[in-house]
Amino acid sequence: MAHSLSAGSAGLARVWLLLEHRRPQQAAQLARQCLAADPVHAPTHLALAEALRQLGRLDEARQSAQTAIGLAPEDAQCHHLLALILGQQGHLRKAELVILDAIRLNPVSAVFFGFLAQVRYLLHRPAEALASANNGLALDARNVECLLWRALAQEQRDHPEAADEDFHRLLHVAPTNHLVHARRGLLLLNRFEPAAAEPHLAEALRQAPNRAAQLLPLLQRARREQHWPIWFLRSERQVAERRALGLEPGLSVLFYRICGTGAVVRAWWRTRHDPIFRLSPKQVWQRRLGFWVAGILLLPPLILLGDYLGLINASIPLTQPQSVGLAVGVTASIFIPLLIMRKLNE
Repeated sequence: MAHSLSAGSAGLARVWLLLEHRRPQQAAQLARQCLAADPVHAPTHLALAEALRQLGRLDEARQSAQTAIGLAPEDAQCHHLLALILGQQGHLRKAELVILDAIRLNPVSAVFFGFLAQVRYLLHRPAEALASANNGLALDARNVECLLWRALAQEQRDHPEAADEDFHRLLHVAPTNHLVHARRGLLLLNRFEPAAAEPHLAEALRQAPNRAAQLLPLLQRARREQHWPIWFLRSERQVAERRALGLEPGLSVLFYRICGTGAVVRAWWRTRHDPIFRLSPKQVWQRRLGFWVAGILLLPPLILLGDYLGLINASIPLTQPQSVGLAVGVTASIFIPLLIMRKLNE
């Protein structure tokens, strides 16, 4: 993030360079060193706030951004950063008020209007989000944030053709932006168009492998839903549309879902060997832990059931070897999950 005030020192310039290279820990340390020499330097507080934001320490980042605003209340970038932090914390209405302050101080920044459009989209006010995005595009017709949130606002307003047109333009402007591909893929997936969604989700994952936890489940869903029959996809889309209107799906949907159970199972069977469904080592150990815990929880009911059916006699006192075996089993039931959890944390 660029700052509007002059860096004023080589140390501060290096802080921003570290942030550009995504090394926020080193940037935060250096910013604190600079503040030790000049504790009332607003640009340094701003840089520290950005470093803390990248580290996910949002409460500290918010405090630093507020300090920067107190020292430089007319700096629009300080207000913008505080709005970003508030948005990440989920305080969308507060973020809206702060970004409006930034726009008041600098009304010719398309980036500010793009963030305002995002906040209003997330607040489910698509008409206002659309207006904000249009204001930003009047300043910069190729601004990615404004184009993205305008497209999504069009979809939210149930104007899919306009959304498609904006995404077509957006992919021409920013063909390598992983967020654009991810949002396009999710939009198509929510329209139950998995074949069209898959290339975008795959491209987003290729460009941002660090976001695999969010993108891989979507890509897996797109891959599997391509094996669903057309009638089942249409039925699921109708369910989604009715729920968006606050209507109950109805009995016909239940019938289609019962009929579609076989299609879902066949889709799973056809994709079971697909590489994108291969479990990671951590997921394998998580599954093992789940099986072990389930086995322990099922053991007492099985013993009671066996006693009820006369298969075993649970009232007979245990012999010494049986007591030793029980003690060993209890010990194993405690230590084996601990070992598995240790393996998960490696």
